[in-house]
Amino acid sequence: MFKKKIFLLIFFFLTTFFFQKSTSKEIKNNIIVSVNNLIITELDLSKEINFIKFINKYNNTTELEIAALRRQSINNLINKKIKDIETDFFKIFIPEKEIENNLYNLLSNLKINREDLDKFYEKNEIEKNYLKDSVRIDLKWSELINQLYQNRININLTEITTEIENIDKIEKNKENKEILKENVILAEKNKLLNKFSEFHLEKIKKKYLINLL
Repeated sequence: MFKKKIFLLIFFFLTTFFFQKSTSKEIKNNIIVSVNNLIITELDLSKEINFIKFINKYNNTTELEIAALRRQSINNLINKKIKDIETDFFKIFIPEKEIENNLYNLLSNLKINREDLDKFYEKNEIEKNYLKDSVRIDLKWSELINQLYQNRININLTEITTEIENIDKIEKNKENKEILKENVILAEKNKLLNKFSEFHLEKIKKKYLINLL
């Protein structure tokens, strides 16, 4: 009889443990957003929040900051889904080498080494291509925007004449002058492309059925 009670007690605790574990996973994997027939889960959101905190080196956050971070992360995940769908539709392809180069530059700018990144992935149970996939999607999206709006990019050189003239006064080396001028023009082009990117994303969002659950 005593053995039977012990067995029942052990069985009860094991059942409770596995039930709680299962329930915890179920809650963590609740669907929070749907984009057409694609879903974003609580687990996806948790990964994105942890990742944003990691790359921005967030330590202590208030309730308001956490709420804002949650909204930002949901918006990021929705945008990534849409960008990925759109670029796949237009068959945009980015070479692996270009993705790796951009990933390397991004990590350098963030002052994050690969070892720390891998440790973060392991600690938070995040797939090791998480950042690389984001870089790939962003590069594909930039290429798409460039293809769609290239002909609408008109840079008025007269508006940046003052800046270029200032460069001429400071920089006496002709070769360096040309490089600096090209950088000014490139910066203007990127500003316009960023505006077109925001405009296009908001425009195409209207054709998607986005449900916050």
